[in-house]
Amino acid sequence: MCRVAIVLLSVLALSGCSVNKPFYATGGSRADGTVDMAYDTAYLEAPVVSHSQAKNIAVQKCRVWGYKDAEPFGGQVENCYQRNGYGNCLRGQVIVKYQCLGNLEAVRPTAPSSPQTPISAPIPAQMSKEQYKQMQIEELMKKNIPYEEYARQYDSIMAQ
Repeated sequence: MCRVAIVLLSVLALSGCSVNKPFYATGGSRADGTVDMAYDTAYLEAPVVSHSQAKNIAVQKCRVWGYKDAEPFGGQVENCYQRNGYGNCLRGQVIVKYQCLGNLEAVRPTAPSSPQTPISAPIPAQMSKEQYKQMQIEELMKKNIPYEEYARQYDSIMAQ
């Protein structure tokens, strides 16, 4: 009986724990129409992620840039930031790239007749860099996440 209990405990310990992992935006390009969404991983964790949450964030970022929608493409990239002596990844990150969809040209004003004439009116769907950061920080403050995650996401926003 004792052997069975030891075997069961060993199997449970090695199987890891299922942990909900929130996605967060790590980068992107308005010109390319891409948004990089990521979540963090840890050794022996079985991450549980919501791809619909990632898509919602990506769509939000794309809309700020003037696109209408977003969809994932290109699979995912896994990065390892810390390994143990056996080569196992202790801390890492998984990145999923999203493509913004929609006609960006539709929201831009028509080009002036003279190429030297600057466009004086801002693009309606575009925000300043500071306004965009402020909006991201306000959204971050609404999330119920641990302080370490909040601080990491805040630093990421401020580095943009």
